[in-house]
Amino acid sequence: MNWNFATGSKWLWILGILGVVLIALGALNRGSSGAPVNPPSVPATDQAGRGSAEMKAYEQAYEQQLTSLLGRLPGVQDVRVMVNVDSTEEVVYARNDQNQNQTINETDKQGGTRVTTSQSSNDQVVLAGQNQPLIVKRLRPQVRGVLVVAKGAQDARVQAEIVQAVAAVLGVPPHRVAVVPGQ
Repeated sequence: MNWNFATGSKWLWILGILGVVLIALGALNRGSSGAPVNPPSVPATDQAGRGSAEMKAYEQAYEQQLTSLLGRLPGVQDVRVMVNVDSTEEVVYARNDQNQNQTINETDKQGGTRVTTSQSSNDQVVLAGQNQPLIVKRLRPQVRGVLVVAKGAQDARVQAEIVQAVAAVLGVPPHRVAVVPGQ
């Protein structure tokens, strides 16, 4: 496939405009309440409907932090960031696992033998004071992808620095970070 500069430039502009539109739509959906500075902790007892609200809270927090950080890079101005996460925070609880195996060998008077094997297991969440589950660890949600629109991103060096910074902060591979020049 031959790469034509005019065609490639056209596609970059289209991607840039698409990114700006997606960011604008995301801002309209969020309202003016703002995002928390740190990602929220999510109790496992939340209702299932809160999952999407929790995901939006993580996305907003990541977007706000990245916007602030990327705006400080040399040559980068008017930064807009969109982060897409796969799920909410995963909480791992301490568990008390008890497994019991029992084998019985029986022989009758006629010389026949019978082997009986039984297994039982008991798996319970460990509680720590006032019936609260004991948390072993919390796993941050996995980031699906990041879009960054910024003035100065037409420079390849600046683009590379943005990709490297986002990948390092969020722990995502560079191919999941898209950087397009803004206006």
